[in-house]
Amino acid sequence: MLAQSNLQSARNRPLDFAVALVDAAGNVTATGRLLAEPGGRARLELTLAEGGTEVHERNGLDYRVTRNGQRVERAPQLLPPLAALQADSAMKVADALRALAGDPARVDLGIEGPNDCWVLGGRDPGDFQMNTRPSVWVDQETRQPVRIDDAAGVRWRLLDLAPKGGVRFPSHIEVHADGWPIWRIDVATPAPPQARPPGVGTAP
Repeated sequence: MLAQSNLQSARNRPLDFAVALVDAAGNVTATGRLLAEPGGRARLELTLAEGGTEVHERNGLDYRVTRNGQRVERAPQLLPPLAALQADSAMKVADALRALAGDPARVDLGIEGPNDCWVLGGRDPGDFQMNTRPSVWVDQETRQPVRIDDAAGVRWRLLDLAPKGGVRFPSHIEVHADGWPIWRIDVATPAPPQARPPGVGTAP
């Protein structure tokens, strides 16, 4: 189901998108790029509007944030776990859920906005908006992913999936993390190679 959607959407390849980070008031606070490799390694490189740089790196449950080259111990996890969106087989989708400590054998029903969903990995009973089970929410009709949850209660809403350089990918990613304001990552067309900030490396 999801693996076939990933293949048809051409997400099963290295991804590199230009992005803007928008705060809850609608202000662009940073610009940069999002890079993701099939298998789970991903990187969000940001140039802050106030000056300086911030980098978010993810590999499964491992999440690291650095600001101006220094490790930041407390920060919102802006970068979603994208491995399930790039997996091109049912086995790889299951592996992506396991990498988040999720249960690939469990599938529940849920509602995310206007979408009736299969919840791969399961969800907590009760309020659809709250969930601490690592899971990927997939629209039953389009088979496209619309939300990702992790065990810490962070929810990434994947909005307005559209073609970008031949790859169907969310145009907006809303980040809902307990104790933090809502952030939004606006995803533009694929980033040109020369757009990389000086001194910033590629996705690990």
